[in-house]
Amino acid sequence: MAHIFDTSSLEAKILLLLVEVYPITLKEVADYLGTSERKVQACIAGLAKKGLVRTEPLPDTTFVSLANGDFKFKGRETEQLKKVREKLEKRKKFRTPDDNSGGMYG
Repeated sequence: MAHIFDTSSLEAKILLLLVEVYPITLKEVADYLGTSERKVQACIAGLAKKGLVRTEPLPDTTFVSLANGDFKFKGRETEQLKKVREKLEKRKKFRTPDDNSGGMYG
């Protein structure tokens, strides 16, 4: 059964971001969403327990990615989700050819 998240929840905002962006770090997730790394880390831990995301801890940072697409959203789109989409659009416009290498390690 699919997990259902309200669009106004931090979980939904994180999942939406992970659908659009990889590789991404915990810090970048927090920056995109305008919240603390601590909140993001706690939320991602919960999503990881549900098997929806995976983390890749490195000595100086932690990368986050989707592990499972078994989720749905309910509710109305919030202003914060719109802001995340705007930031993602800007990121796409300013990509260099190296950004499209297809993976975390090039």
